[in-house]
Parts: sequence; C-alpha cells; structure tokens
Amino acid sequence: EEKEEICGPNRNSYYKTDHDATAMCLKEDYYSGLGSNTHPAYNFQIIVSKGIILSFYVSQDRNDQYALIPAIEKFYELYNFYPKRLCADAGYGSLKNYQFIIDKGIENYIKFADWSRVISGETYDLYHFNDDGNLVCLNNKIALKTRLYENRRAHKSGFLYVIESCAYCRLKKFCQSKLKEVKNYRIFEANYDYFKLRKQVTESLLSPKGIEMRVNRSSQVEGAFGVIKQDMDYERARRRGLENVSLEFMLTCLGYNIRKLFLLIEGKAKLDYWRAPEDLKA
Repeated sequence: EEKEEICGPNRNSYYKTDHDATAMCLKEDYYSGLGSNTHPAYNFQIIVSKGIILSFYVSQDRNDQYALIPAIEKFYELYNFYPKRLCADAGYGSLKNYQFIIDKGIENYIKFADWSRVISGETYDLYHFNDDGNLVCLNNKIALKTRLYENRRAHKSGFLYVIESCAYCRLKKFCQSKLKEVKNYRIFEANYDYFKLRKQVTESLLSPKGIEMRVNRSSQVEGAFGVIKQDMDYERARRRGLENVSLEFMLTCLGYNIRKLFLLIEGKAKLDYWRAPEDLKA
C-alpha cells in the first residue's frame, strides 16, 4: 500500500532514488538492452515557433500522446490563446488528441501512428466506411458490428466489425496476408470517428501547408532539442523531483532563447524559416 501510494494512479513504476521519476527506456538503450534497461526519467515537451521555445512541459508520462493536451493547456495559461495550427510527430496521434485540437479550433497537422507506412505504401486500408457509417471490406461486403465475437472483445473506444463467408473471396490473399492464421472470416477492430479524422489529417498533411509544417517541425523542434542536448550539453536532468526538474528545464529553455536572441542580434540566425512555394502541389 505504501508503494502504491508513492507510485500514484497514473504510473506503474518509480525509483527509490527519485520517487517522482518514472522507469523509462532511453535512446541510449536502443542498441543494447532496449526493453530491459530502464532509467529514472521524465518526459520533456516543448512548443516551438520560428525557432523560439514558447512553452515547455515536464511530465511523468512514458507515452508522448498523454502529454500533448497538458502541454497545449500550459501554452494557453501563458498566452491566453491557443496556437493557430499545430504539427506534431506520430507519437501524438490519437482520437482524444484529435478531438481536443478540433474543439479548440486549432488546425490539425498531427501525424497518426502508422503515417510513414501508409505514405510509403507499405500498408493500406483493408476497409472503408460508407455514408451510413457501415464498414465495407475490399470485396464490398458490409460488416457485422458487435462488441464481442468468439471470445474477442473490442476495446472501449471501438467496435469489432466482422466479415463472414470469406472462404471463396478473391481478395483473401491481400486481406489476410499478415494474419498468423487464415480463417473463413475477418475481424476488423475500428473506430468510425478516428477513421474519419485520420482521413482528414492525411489530406491536411499532404497539402502544401502540411508539407511546410512538417518540414519546419523537423528543423525547428528537433533543431531546438539538438542544440539543447549537443551544444548546451543537457542530455540528462541533474535534479530530482518533478518540481525541481521542471524548474531546471525552464532555465535551460530560457538559456536556449537567450542564445538565440544574441545570434539574431549578431545576424547569425533568422526567424524566417522555409515556406512552401506557391506552385507546390499536394
């Protein structure tokens, strides 16, 4: 009971040396012990515009998607308005985040989980939804919508869509090519709202403005983290406790902005980043 109280409701780990830190695998573990080596760590988020860090957020979340909404809300607390448009990596794409972005009137350029595989053609949708909200497979069969099918239960955010009588389907080799066992039926687990938003986000990301946002996210956000980690030699938090680490990272971001300011004064940096040409096509 004491350990559960220390850990809290939203985590499943903590460190004896720092009760606020969560056990995480870091990038340095990628080639050795990924999944087994863990370190006391925090989740750092920054919101960047034109190379300037406008807001930061430090959390105990192991997954980035849970940190997006608190990070944007903190931005709102500082400036009393929400960003006009937002671009983020695939780790932030979820139904909850998409709905939040839409509710706040923010233009959505957040990638979804399998964005790179969809764009490269490695994976493709095996179904679509018609105007009535029914799931239709590649063979134009309408699926049976259910919560439970043969001891398989859908997650709370979606439904199971079952296509029966697949034995003689000519598209079976495409539809079931990646399944461990070929069956005479096909089960899709999907969420209609997420599928619809995913289509909208795909169109936004492939538009000229979406290309511009993606290019600038790579150079500005990753560039800011690169300067902080490499040039400023800040790869690990040096203090313990969520409050102390947040203060430390705030000072680090402030130092980054001051460095940027002096580079602007000296004429060695610019605020005008790449813009999509007018003739650029989606």
